[in-house]
Amino acid sequence: MQPTEAGTIEVRMQGHVQILTLCRPEHHNRVTQAMAEAVARILEASRADRAIAGCVLTGKGGVFCTGGDYLSAGGTSEGRLAFARAFADMERAMNRLGKPLVGAVNGNAHAGGFSLVAACDLAVASEAATLGLPEIAHGLFPFLALAIVKDSLPKKVLFDLVYRARLLSAHEARDLHLVNEVVPPSQVLSHAVELAGCTAAWHPDIVGLGRDLYYNTRCASPVEAVEQSRFALAAALKAMEEGGGRG
Repeated sequence: MQPTEAGTIEVRMQGHVQILTLCRPEHHNRVTQAMAEAVARILEASRADRAIAGCVLTGKGGVFCTGGDYLSAGGTSEGRLAFARAFADMERAMNRLGKPLVGAVNGNAHAGGFSLVAACDLAVASEAATLGLPEIAHGLFPFLALAIVKDSLPKKVLFDLVYRARLLSAHEARDLHLVNEVVPPSQVLSHAVELAGCTAAWHPDIVGLGRDLYYNTRCASPVEAVEQSRFALAAALKAMEEGGGRG
């Protein structure tokens, strides 16, 4: 296991799957600026590593993540903006990974932690986990999380969670297609690793092209999306001809 950033992120491999663990259990794994920057760097390196078939993001202990540690940014506007930029860059790196990214939701995923689950391609949740956007109960609005979560929920559900600071059970989250599986806590990581490695036998370049196409066209017009699809298909057909596989 390889610790980074003073032990706040742990990285290890299980077969062809890389597991990233948020390691601030005494703070409910709230993400600091340094942690967000570390995750972004790790995922950017993982994108280029052909030996990695997929990645899993999880939390240490009994909590997945209860958001960003904005208090660690200090009391200046510059510090707060730098923290927000790091959090945004982390989620951009999640989008850019080019291979499956699975959330192993080992416990509560609130606020920014909920947005991390939403940013993953797939997710496995502990049956004891809750998910939600309770910031308003603490005097804030889910400003950073909203940018990611809004595309994952119907508007009426989203504002019900935000205005009432209501938390979803894991089974409710599955019914809303926020997570794929709900399992006992002891099985969360193993199921997530299995999902993250599900494309290990496929051509990594073709998987990457398809995943990139999805994230690059989420806000595109139909015409632009089709145009990007045209180039992605051409690149995929070339990759098929050239062969190649995982390192």
